[in-house]
Formats: sequence, structure tokens, C-alpha cells
Amino acid sequence: MYQEVKIVRIQPWRITGPAGGRTRRWLAALGTCGGLLVAGLAQAAWTVALKPDPLTRQPQCLVSSAPQSTPDGYDATPVSLVFNGASLLVVTESELDLSFADLQLAIDKNPPIRSAQIARNKMILAFDRDLPDLVRQLRTGRQAVVYLRFWPTWPATESFAVPFSLAGFAKAHDAMNHQCQPPPGSGRPAS
Repeated sequence: MYQEVKIVRIQPWRITGPAGGRTRRWLAALGTCGGLLVAGLAQAAWTVALKPDPLTRQPQCLVSSAPQSTPDGYDATPVSLVFNGASLLVVTESELDLSFADLQLAIDKNPPIRSAQIARNKMILAFDRDLPDLVRQLRTGRQAVVYLRFWPTWPATESFAVPFSLAGFAKAHDAMNHQCQPPPGSGRPAS
């Protein structure tokens, strides 16, 4: 009984022999699909839609992040960023604690922006100082981290860092500036 043996030589970073071309093609296809998936998820992190403003409850074109979950001292609570054109809102389902004056937003390596503006049953934190610079940072940044403290957390222990990817924010902001419609030439709906 004879058995056929195929020789596959493996060199550093290169597969040769009959399986080499096929393996490289599969790896290239897998890498391309993975890159498209990651790009699609990054774009889906921000949406633009006409919906009630969290502060005024009036229908308005809003840019919203995908919700993130964070502990609030008792359970987990969803946290979203919502830009309404006048301020960046941090919207949560748990009551925020202002007593330590450490609620803040940090975008990449920029100095943190503090806020003590709480609204709607102490569940919305607003950032609206130096709005043009804030929008510039959101459009060009890679990550925003919101530092939140919830009440009542006893004993008071820490603030919670909630990270948000900014991938897709600039495109969503452009659509917001076109009354919730995609800018000309973008080829797809904004929401």
C-alpha cells in the first residue's frame, strides 16, 4: 500500500507548496472581511434621527451614540451621548452625583471638560461650554471617555469611566447639519 505525501515547506512568514497560494488567498479574504466588519461597526456607533430631545422632549434632529453599560453602584445602567446642536448630553437611567465635582468628559489626550449641569431628574449631564471647540474635538477625536459618579453609592468609592468610540461622529454630524439627511454625494441614508 502506497501513500502519497505532499511536501509543504514553511518559511518564516511564508507558506509555500501546493497549499501556500490557497492559504494566502483565504487569509487575505478573511482579513478583508474582518476589516469591513470593523469599519461597519464603527460607522454604526453613531446615528442621526429625528426624535425627542432628552431635555425639551420636542422632536429634533439628534446625533446619538450606541449605548454603553456601566455599573452604578447597585446594578448596571445604560449611558448614551446625544448631541442636540446646543450641547453634548450624557443620558443615563441612574441618578448622577454632583457632590464631588468630578463629572467630566475627556476626548483623546485633550484636557478634561468638567460639568455640573444636571437635568431631568439628575439623569442627564450637559456639556455646552466652548461648543465650537467641543464639536471640533468630537469630529476629529478617536475616543471620548465620560467620568460619572452615581447617587446613592454608599460608601462613595469612585467615578466610573465610560468610553465611547468617536468613529462615525463626523459623518453623523454632517447629516445633522443637513436636517437629518445625508450630505450630497454620501450615497446612503444617515439613520
